[in-house]
Amino acid sequence: MPNVGIWVTMNLKGATTMDTRSQHAPLRYKTSRRIWLLILLITILLGSSFYWVTGAYSRWMHKDLDYDASVELGANASSLTLALERRMLLSDGLKAFVDTSLMNGSTLSHEQFDRFASNFVHTMQGIRNLSVYPGGIAEYVYPLASNESIIGLNLLAHKDLAIRENAERTKNTSQKTILGPIELTQGGLGILTRQSIFINNEFWGFVSIVLDVPPILAEAGVTNANKGIEMAVRANGRMIYGNRSLFERPSQLTTVNLSEGTWQLAAVPTTAKTKWIDTKIRFLRLLCSLGCALLIYIIYLQLTQKHKLLEMVKDRTGNLMTANTQLAATLDKLSEAEDQLRKQYLLLEGSERNLRKVAFHDTVTGLHNRMFFQDRLDSIIISHKSREERFALFFIDLDQFKLINDTLGHSYGDMLLQEVGQRLKQPLVQGEALSRIGGDEFTIILPMLSDLTQVHELAQQLVNLFYEPFLLQQVEYFVTASIGITIFPDHSQDADTLMKYADAAMYQAKEEGKNTYRIYDETLNADLQQKMYIKNSLRRALDHQEFEVFYQPQIELATGRITGLEALLRWTHPKIGPISPEVFIPIAEESGLMIPIGEWVLRTACAQSKAWQDAGLPPITIAVNLSARQFAPRYDLAAQVKAILAETGLDPACLELEITENMAMHDNNAAVLQELRSDNVRVSIDDFGTHYSSLSYLKRLPVDKIKIDRSFVIGIGKEPKDEAIILAMLLLAKHMELTIIAEGVETSEQLAFLQTGECHEIQGYFYYPPKSAETAQQILRSHAEGLTII
Repeated sequence: MPNVGIWVTMNLKGATTMDTRSQHAPLRYKTSRRIWLLILLITILLGSSFYWVTGAYSRWMHKDLDYDASVELGANASSLTLALERRMLLSDGLKAFVDTSLMNGSTLSHEQFDRFASNFVHTMQGIRNLSVYPGGIAEYVYPLASNESIIGLNLLAHKDLAIRENAERTKNTSQKTILGPIELTQGGLGILTRQSIFINNEFWGFVSIVLDVPPILAEAGVTNANKGIEMAVRANGRMIYGNRSLFERPSQLTTVNLSEGTWQLAAVPTTAKTKWIDTKIRFLRLLCSLGCALLIYIIYLQLTQKHKLLEMVKDRTGNLMTANTQLAATLDKLSEAEDQLRKQYLLLEGSERNLRKVAFHDTVTGLHNRMFFQDRLDSIIISHKSREERFALFFIDLDQFKLINDTLGHSYGDMLLQEVGQRLKQPLVQGEALSRIGGDEFTIILPMLSDLTQVHELAQQLVNLFYEPFLLQQVEYFVTASIGITIFPDHSQDADTLMKYADAAMYQAKEEGKNTYRIYDETLNADLQQKMYIKNSLRRALDHQEFEVFYQPQIELATGRITGLEALLRWTHPKIGPISPEVFIPIAEESGLMIPIGEWVLRTACAQSKAWQDAGLPPITIAVNLSARQFAPRYDLAAQVKAILAETGLDPACLELEITENMAMHDNNAAVLQELRSDNVRVSIDDFGTHYSSLSYLKRLPVDKIKIDRSFVIGIGKEPKDEAIILAMLLLAKHMELTIIAEGVETSEQLAFLQTGECHEIQGYFYYPPKSAETAQQILRSHAEGLTII
């Protein structure tokens, strides 16, 4: 039976094994079910998480896109603001330039305006033109090409109501105004900025700048915005760029406030960019779904193969590190973009500084200009008043600068001003501000003054600077300066009063011989007011017919007949009465009024001489004095004389032009006189021997007569040297075959001496004082009837 037992045992073992398997089968089933339940739970959790994460990522990307639009909008708004403000500053520079050019009765030439305007029109984008409107009517425009339609345009009577109202508002408020964007007269869309100019508190006109909108938008980056950003711009409700719908839907908005009106900029992500993000999210969710399935598979493998799960974890960790690297790179790019914006801001800031430099510096000399000087003077008054300190104000005016500027031309005048500016810097130290405030006028502020010794030392150093000649185009010219000085607070604590007193002291220096300096004292104020009153009265004297020409006969000693008459200007002021020519003629010369006055005297004298001939009197020479300013190239003296002779019908042989020796020394003047002499106009040298003479000019010039000055005639019988000089002049005229006349003859002793020396003609109170035209005609008629003096 042993075999049977063994078999049973074996079966029992097999049965045990089968039981164990049967017991483990439900366990494996339960475990499998738990695994799949776990996997299902993980799937639900991961799916929900991925959906939430991708949704959050989508929202983040849209916000990031909105942030990009906001950054782009802010940068463009800042750039647009700076671009507009830069061009607005140009309006201040143009106004300052016109104010300076019109100072002291000067006029603004087209050449000056074009030279100034060209510096900006060709270097700054978006400038359509710069223009000046004297009296509200366009006269100066640069560039003229394509802007011809502006010339003659009257802003105050413009057919466009908006333009007309803007002009009135600019005139009444004296503030800078901005108009636009509007359709321009010369075509296109533009912005207009205007400022009014007042001279002596009276409206003079406007300065205007026309800006092209498209170049400004391009400079601000609006038209070159990020490809993922759509932008639109409107000004005062008017669309000037982009799609109007951007302002009607949710978008990034910003406002640029100007002095008159506002500009709005809108920015939104483009539709293509938004769709790209949505497509990206859908694709990402697809990837997440695949990733979820993969992760489930990984979990499944983890439950079965732990080592594979570890490998998968390593791979996933690597992916996360890559994403982190990419994120860091993105942040670096954002940092670079910020650096670029900062650099762009610094460049714009530099441009603004350059514009301010132009506004506060003189374009001719490079020195500070009047605007800077006024600001500096106001600030130094405040600082010295608070510290109870003194300072000195120097007012420097070149002597006879207008003569050089008018006779040699503005280019010589500019060169001289540049050389003077460099010399004036030499004795100055840091803190002593030098400015050119207009024309030939300079100022120096000497701060922290301890005593007047400093003032006298600096003033004498400045005067000494002008002892050396100025070399202009390889030719030496001697120019001096007169300096007026005021002290703060001794003379005044007000900027305008300090300037007025310095001006009065400067005029006193000129009257005392020029090329010196004077410190203000109270006695100068009345003299200054009187001089300014005369200067202002001269401006209207011509229009009000206050001038009159008197005539002084010139007598031939050999025959006693009248050979000519000298035309002498007289002025009877309606309130003051007669004013001496020695008083008002120097003022007229300084102010530039001698050119129109001299022309009037020449025309009046020629017309009167022709009227005497028409009345039956014989032809007689009429002598007219010329001013040095009438020789200025722009005046064209020869053409003017010929035109007056043609207008009056006077024979050129009956006209004699009297010039001084200083005028005769200039080669340019010699050419003019040669041209006139070729037409039979006579030329005489007035005040002969009283200036720095070089007798060689008598050989070069077509001189007919020389006149002995009264300063020598007075010395006859009193001063042997004067008599010797007169005899030398008479001998010189005899050998050079020139007619010689002595003026200022008042005594019989003077007459006898001149007769002995064989002087040809005399003129003076001994025979006749200057007479009115009516009395002169009676004298001429008596001589024509044979009644002579001698």
